[in-house]
Amino acid sequence: MLSILLAAAVTFRAPQIIPVPEKMEYKENVEVKLDSTTEVKVKCPDKIAAGWVADHISEWFKQKPKVCANSSDVDLANEEAYILTAKPGVITIEAKSIKGVRYAMFSLRQVAERASEGYRLKHYRMPEFTVVDSPVLKFRGIHFCWLPELSASYIEREIRTAAQYKFNYVVIESWGVYKSERHPWFGWKTAPMDKKTIAKFKAIADDLGVTLIPQLNVWGHASGARSCAGKHASLDFSPEYQPLFEPAGGAHGSVSSAWNWCLTNPEAVRTVHELVEEMHEAFGRPPFFHIGCDEADVPTCASCRATEYSKLVSNYISGICELLRKRGARAMMWHDMLIQRGDPRWKGFYANGDVETAKLPKMLPKDVVICDWYYGSDPGGTKDPNSRSSNTMTYPTLEYFSKECGFDTLTCPWEEPKGLRSQMKFARDTGLFGVLETTWHHFGGERYPRMFQMSACGAWGRGEHLSNGHFATAWRQCGWDAGNQTYKDGGWYDTQVTRDILTR
Repeated sequence: MLSILLAAAVTFRAPQIIPVPEKMEYKENVEVKLDSTTEVKVKCPDKIAAGWVADHISEWFKQKPKVCANSSDVDLANEEAYILTAKPGVITIEAKSIKGVRYAMFSLRQVAERASEGYRLKHYRMPEFTVVDSPVLKFRGIHFCWLPELSASYIEREIRTAAQYKFNYVVIESWGVYKSERHPWFGWKTAPMDKKTIAKFKAIADDLGVTLIPQLNVWGHASGARSCAGKHASLDFSPEYQPLFEPAGGAHGSVSSAWNWCLTNPEAVRTVHELVEEMHEAFGRPPFFHIGCDEADVPTCASCRATEYSKLVSNYISGICELLRKRGARAMMWHDMLIQRGDPRWKGFYANGDVETAKLPKMLPKDVVICDWYYGSDPGGTKDPNSRSSNTMTYPTLEYFSKECGFDTLTCPWEEPKGLRSQMKFARDTGLFGVLETTWHHFGGERYPRMFQMSACGAWGRGEHLSNGHFATAWRQCGWDAGNQTYKDGGWYDTQVTRDILTR
């Protein structure tokens, strides 16, 4: 009898959901089982909602409870809002659309834990709880670099984890890994981002409610490789295509070659247009396409140097924008070349342009989305009585692009915790277009979970919870979903020891 009583007693931890929800209540001593006896009520007018829930409960929890659909209208603020309730015997999801239903399910997965019985998993359980939730920002993006060192399974896991943390956009930047059919010389010979892989990723993203946005660097970083590596994804193997690129890189100040596309060569312009069109088609014609344009070199080509460079660049980018516009998409681009280095207005922020490129904000189409990256700490606050907060951070570049120039603007932090918090807060307080978190080459290691969690919480809009243990669980779950089976694909480090340890 004692063993039965002990087994029945429970004291659950406070549910930990990332991003932190708007409202949550729970009872630590009341157990809710998720097994075949559970009834799951899905109150949503979207006809596919109940079936989606049933499919993913089967996939994630290996259970087949009774899922009941109710198509009546739900009184919630927007289509991304949801109410999730778990009580003994019944779990209820309320949402205006499949978007809210998905977010409720991602929260449910984070709260549920395995039952403490048996040799193998039998079912899941959780405390009785209620969550009422909706995001503050509409554009909640995260940017991943696909470098040649990363496997397709790793990128898939990043996409799945971004969805579970309720990002709704994922930018995938190709670093020489896009396998073009029209221009097979473009990129590394072993380029893994082919049509089949992209189609698989898009199907996963569509199912999980994430929009994939491709990125192709159409101006600077044309080498398809990090400038510090001295590599060129195309010219290292195909020197006959030299005319498409400027004759030298590194004039911007890099220790090695960064390179530009040669904008005075009509064949280079044609090639870039065809690559953009091909990649946009492969990704299913998404509503955005990131064209890069950061850290471009001062032109080294004699023909480019002889032009009015601002007009040359403006016409070139405008042509790509028009191409995308005809395909139902908007261009996104980094901000730094659009403001002049040394201008006192941007002191402490990232400005890599010159007198010529600083003219571009007045010349480019206004449907371009400006991605303003700032990787420093909190730049300082000012008292603003009109702000929802008494201490609003000052970001002159964000204000310049969004207010003075009239562009939809995203704030793009990286890994600095204080900077992450203040940029996200600025975006929420000022009604900015949204957020695009960047991870760059820190796609592993102990910084990675922190960036992922902080940006998810900041973009969603309320509170913050940081725990590598939480991220490890989410990362592992997404690994199960992706079918990862190798040692390298476990965790967010490839190995547990460094090469120097192995060779001592």
